[in-house]
Amino acid sequence: MTKRARSALSDRVLSGCSVFLCLLLASLPLSLLAHSGIHKQIEDATRRIAEDPANPQGYVQRGNLYRIHRDWDYALADFSAAKQLDATAAGAELGLGQTRLEQGSPQQALPYLNRAVALQPGNVRALVTRAQAWQALGKPLAAAADYSTAIEQFPESGKPLPDYYLQCARAYAAAGDAYIGKALQSLDDGLQVLGNLQTLALYAVALEIQRGNPDAALLRLDPLLASASRKEFLLLERGDILLAANRDQEARQAFLAAQAAIAALPPRHRYTRSVQQLETTLTARLQASAAQDDHER
Repeated sequence: MTKRARSALSDRVLSGCSVFLCLLLASLPLSLLAHSGIHKQIEDATRRIAEDPANPQGYVQRGNLYRIHRDWDYALADFSAAKQLDATAAGAELGLGQTRLEQGSPQQALPYLNRAVALQPGNVRALVTRAQAWQALGKPLAAAADYSTAIEQFPESGKPLPDYYLQCARAYAAAGDAYIGKALQSLDDGLQVLGNLQTLALYAVALEIQRGNPDAALLRLDPLLASASRKEFLLLERGDILLAANRDQEARQAFLAAQAAIAALPPRHRYTRSVQQLETTLTARLQASAAQDDHER
């Protein structure tokens, strides 16, 4: 498989990952996607500060509400007030770092986040936020190290978020092909802890393709196919991997199986935009394959 083919195929698989992430996001409750009642929460926090103005935690709590609401100046003022009350307040340092990062200033965020981690080395949120700052600054190995440390902080009874493993793997992959093995190890660790999540497994497929190992990619994809209730998109991925590996006959079988899976869908799924786009793609793949056969004959 050529490097260009690997890159194009990897991009297609990563696009599939994005689809699954979007579906996951769409399934979350609206309460998690919107800052419902934030003004009332700010009013309550302001009342608590008036009752106990020497408590730095009150300013940290209100600062985070302002930060969520993107009232940057108010947020920075509250975190700074908390820091003046208690120079060892890790929450104030973290809040200042988060605010600067969300303002698009990772370089300004980093000193605050370094102090937050120094004050509380096991603070997962501080580690993950600093990892995001490292990523924004083009320091993927530093980011991967912080994600790895954050994952290690979870007790045996707890489970890290899938995104921690995913972002750790992305950071390693961004460091270059020499680190793809470490990226895959992060994903495999996540799969072992959290189960066979498609978001992690599909990115592992893409990384196997990126390093020119289609057989390993298929070994990772086939268990997903076996357990998936909807197989049509995964069958397209399987066909593309086989096609790039010059296994044309097997690729055609996968494309035809994807068409059959679409035909078996109930109408409410069969006529969605994404499925119709998939049908168009499959038709194009099969036509190109048939044209290639005619040319070879």
